[in-house]
Amino acid sequence: MMRTFRAKWFLHVSVLVTTGQLIEAVSVASAQAISSTSLPPVVVEHSKPRPARRTSHAIPPAAPRAATAQPKPAPESGAANETARGPVRGVVAHRSATGSKTDASILEVPQSITVVTREQMATQGVRTVAEALRYEPGVVSETRVGDRFDGVFIRGFGGFSANANFLHFWDGLRLARGVSYAMPSIDPYLLERVEVLRGPASVLYGQNNLGGMVNLISKSPTSVPQGEVMTRFGDHNRIEGGFDVGGPLTKDGQLLYRLIGLARKADTEVNYTTTERELIAPMVTWRPTLDTTFTLRAVHDRDPSSYQPNTLPALGTLQANPNGQIPRSFFAGHPNYNTYDRTQDSIAYELEHRFDDTWAVRQNFRYMNISSDFKALSVTGFGAGSTCGAGTTANLCLARTTTHYLETLQAAAIDNQVEARFATGWLQHTVLMGADYQTSSADATFGNGTSTNVNYLNPNYGTIVAPNLTTKTVQNREQTGVYLQDQMRLGKLALVLGVRNDWANAFSDTRTITTGAYTNRSHPSDSATTWRAGATYLFDNGLAPYASYSTSFEPTIGTDYTGAAFAPTTGEQYEIGVKYQPTGFNGMFMLSLYDITQNNVLTMDSTHLYSKYPACTQSGLYCQIQQGQVRSKGIELSAKVSPLPGLDLIAAFSHNDIEITRSTQVVSGIAIQGKVPVGAPANTASLWADYTLQSGQLAGFGFGGGIRYVGESYGDNINSMAMIVPAYTLADLMLHYDLHGLSPQLKGWKLAFNMTNVFDKTYVSACASSTQCFYGSGRATMGTIKYQW
Repeated sequence: MMRTFRAKWFLHVSVLVTTGQLIEAVSVASAQAISSTSLPPVVVEHSKPRPARRTSHAIPPAAPRAATAQPKPAPESGAANETARGPVRGVVAHRSATGSKTDASILEVPQSITVVTREQMATQGVRTVAEALRYEPGVVSETRVGDRFDGVFIRGFGGFSANANFLHFWDGLRLARGVSYAMPSIDPYLLERVEVLRGPASVLYGQNNLGGMVNLISKSPTSVPQGEVMTRFGDHNRIEGGFDVGGPLTKDGQLLYRLIGLARKADTEVNYTTTERELIAPMVTWRPTLDTTFTLRAVHDRDPSSYQPNTLPALGTLQANPNGQIPRSFFAGHPNYNTYDRTQDSIAYELEHRFDDTWAVRQNFRYMNISSDFKALSVTGFGAGSTCGAGTTANLCLARTTTHYLETLQAAAIDNQVEARFATGWLQHTVLMGADYQTSSADATFGNGTSTNVNYLNPNYGTIVAPNLTTKTVQNREQTGVYLQDQMRLGKLALVLGVRNDWANAFSDTRTITTGAYTNRSHPSDSATTWRAGATYLFDNGLAPYASYSTSFEPTIGTDYTGAAFAPTTGEQYEIGVKYQPTGFNGMFMLSLYDITQNNVLTMDSTHLYSKYPACTQSGLYCQIQQGQVRSKGIELSAKVSPLPGLDLIAAFSHNDIEITRSTQVVSGIAIQGKVPVGAPANTASLWADYTLQSGQLAGFGFGGGIRYVGESYGDNINSMAMIVPAYTLADLMLHYDLHGLSPQLKGWKLAFNMTNVFDKTYVSACASSTQCFYGSGRATMGTIKYQW
């Protein structure tokens, strides 16, 4: 099968190079055939500025629909046709729906929002959503690298294993998660934008992480013919091919389509590990009238393997081991056992209808099904030297346990919205009323066992006995929410008020398969009201100071080592800041200060092993525990600007002071209260620059790069000096060339080269405990050949 895959994609490269002129001819002919319809060159989105009303309901072959006149704080340079879900030219976005569920200016939302555009993702050569977030303030996205899952820390809130803060939303609908390893993974090639809303978002989305949310915005069908074929290749035998084509299906423009496909295979920098993905994503938009849009999306994603690095002990990674450091390429599992196989399917639709200039309704729906097969050996520490042929040498033989999880996840979410735009006296209102529902059903059949130890300097993997599947966990969750929001404008003052009530029910039952006896049962039922209030003043010069207050609510399933059920996680945030959108050039600047208090925070209980306390909810090898209260205060700065033609600059800085302010937990005689949560760095900073020559013989040639800094963090609950993870700084490099500048006959052809961690720095990205440390990624290089029409 592997030989067939390689042959197919090497053939793809050859075909890509030799048939360029044929593709160009076909694209020109297609464009000429479609041009007679005079279709408007816009991307259809489910939320956009309201059009002027027409008497006819047929879609005429005319110019793009005019937006309803709305008060704007300042001209949006480079964003004349931008919508909240559509493509963005360059790296500077001006509109977003993530912070309001309406098509709103980022300036008017009184919370910190940043957008990673499609162009930024392409220029930086990102391979995962986590990589797309590298240059965003307040976000640490690669505490554990790899392409299996995308976990993030936002404003200090995150975690590891079962407590990890995985990606939250896809097209405004929550991404469900399985019991342990059945987690969704969305490829960035499917996405138009990646948006980060910092702080609580429960008032619109219900249960959510208090630090913030990541919302993935899909590409959409286009009303003009467009297409792309590309291949990427790189170190560790990486080969990848993809296509993205779209346009009208009918001459009247009522039916539009888009089809995205991708396949890749690569080894990794860790021995005996591979990553492989095959996906296809068709989508269709139906526009029977100017006022009605229906978009249907489907995605099939098959991951026969994916990469996530070993968990390794601190001694030999973070700390010096007298026997020598554990190599970054060392594989702690077994070549014939370790695997992660995932199949992910989803179908979704977005429906919007406008009755008149005041009323509009929307309904968004998605169903997702995931199945996964996870086999691994987890390092638990060191064993005696004699257990791996090392004689009496200590701290050389790694002790391991075997794990096998078979999981399935079915999840559905629907969001119904009614929007009304009207005036009451001097006040302009955009009122949003909504009701949403989400449900998920997950099950995991699993077992753990023992294994031989392995010498990390001279590994002899030998044979392995797979563990028996002894335990089954079933988890069901459902949430119903109703919400009301009013966005008001009084001259230059923008106000927002929102309130929501949620009802959440769940059950989690774990039993022994052979006896049927339950070892853990949790059936929480919770309800909560959350709200938000904020104000922004829009000066004529582009300055927009703001202030807001918001609350959050997140039910938690599970029990601690005593069998006691977890309470819901709640919290509140105060945020003030200023945004600046200059009038003289395309840019967006943000400065924010925040103060977050979170109650009943869930974290790993590294003092209680799951094997000894099976009544608890498992997090890797350990139980979970709730801290009493965590407080996070900080400052964030962000700048995305295009000050000159061809020049893009991205800068970010954040300082986060996070502390466990209330806890009764004591570890090794040391109180946890007053300590910093594991894995949360205090400081991050980054700078990215990209310049493309605009004239001369090298017009279209671009170059740039970036620097990323992540400050030190703690690798244990008691913040011991021995478990301080040092800060690290990494450099990235990029070259790209639009060959149209070289010759008109090469129009559409583009070349790119990306290198990350240029100096191949070996570093520890984070530690979750003394036996769970992670190496960061070494140097990675990748070349891209692309043809667009």
